Amino acid sequence: MMAAACREAGLNLPVLDAVGERIGLDETLSKIRSHQPPVVVVYCSWGTLESDCEAIGAIRRAFRTLPIIAVGAGIRFSCEELLLAGATHVLLGDPDLALARFLTLASPRPGIHRVRDLMPEAHNHAGLLRDPSLLPRPAWDTVPWQHYGFLTLFGARGCDDTCRYCAYITVQGRAYRPRPAQDVIDEMLWLARTYRPRRIMVRDPVFAHDRSRAMAIARGLAAVRFDTPWECESRPEHFDAALLRQMAKAGCTVIKLGIETADAELLVRLGRIANPAEARHYLAYTARVIADARRYGIITRAFVMVGLPGQTTESVEATAAYLRRVRPAYVHARPYVAYPRVPLGPAQTSDRTQALLPPLQAVADECQVRSTRPPSLQQRVRRRLTRLWLTYT
Repeated sequence: MMAAACREAGLNLPVLDAVGERIGLDETLSKIRSHQPPVVVVYCSWGTLESDCEAIGAIRRAFRTLPIIAVGAGIRFSCEELLLAGATHVLLGDPDLALARFLTLASPRPGIHRVRDLMPEAHNHAGLLRDPSLLPRPAWDTVPWQHYGFLTLFGARGCDDTCRYCAYITVQGRAYRPRPAQDVIDEMLWLARTYRPRRIMVRDPVFAHDRSRAMAIARGLAAVRFDTPWECESRPEHFDAALLRQMAKAGCTVIKLGIETADAELLVRLGRIANPAEARHYLAYTARVIADARRYGIITRAFVMVGLPGQTTESVEATAAYLRRVRPAYVHARPYVAYPRVPLGPAQTSDRTQALLPPLQAVADECQVRSTRPPSLQQRVRRRLTRLWLTYT
């Protein structure tokens, strides 16, 4: 996105994706040396702070006078560390549009620069982009995206739900800011036509938060018989049978569901439900969503957390038992990480988290075996009939 905005501003900057190109620091430095750029921009995040600081330090030692600009929506919590590592400038806030503006400044002073000062009309007080529809289409041609096997698309930023653990809101904010449905449809068609990816991953934190908008996107894609597989994520209660059916017709093949836990008390503590009495309905509804997705040929990936504050062995075992009953295609058990300013509190120790993991890992392994088993003739026929039914009804 930053490369596209820079291109629109007349700044054609080479892009180096060390992860995508699978290169280490030495080769990264060699490529920088061959390009001889007037400035280096390093995209950073809170979760990769240690390796980001290591990279910035290596660049600083190799190029003593080269300006190094650290950018990234999540670096507001680590500005000083990045400056100490060797960055000359830190751009605080969403850099998508602001980087191009910053690069046109004449000799900006070293230190921290806020994007809201550069482009106050486009950013709020926290430096978050007010309207994602202002963004240009990504310049995927500048990076080796084929190494990832898919392309991504952001149709919305932010989430106004009340979860007390979520890292998304620390980076994107609590205000839900969607792009128009037609804008998303047009970009998906453009991605398929221009790059022909094997699949498209829609990275909205809550794709189906606005049901009417999600339905409009699905109907628009189905109307043109969109055939590039795509996937999305949202809370379980955002989906229903009618929406899932339309999404399947539109080419959606995977949904990711943040279930987190089946423990009623923990669900309340996480901010997923208001009181323990709601847990039974919430978990039953989630089970129906998984069953409906299966009915329409959509794979479900269920995400749960381990190491949550107050989580016990009994809680984890209850969650594993629930997952066995509802049978998502895949289960992903992730250690809880307490991102800055999340109100839930610190995670349990690494040793305790590892001790809690086995019941969830066991059900994840069971799902993996079941889902990767070659389908029987009956299953293949059923899938084919489902696809025909969705296409012509």
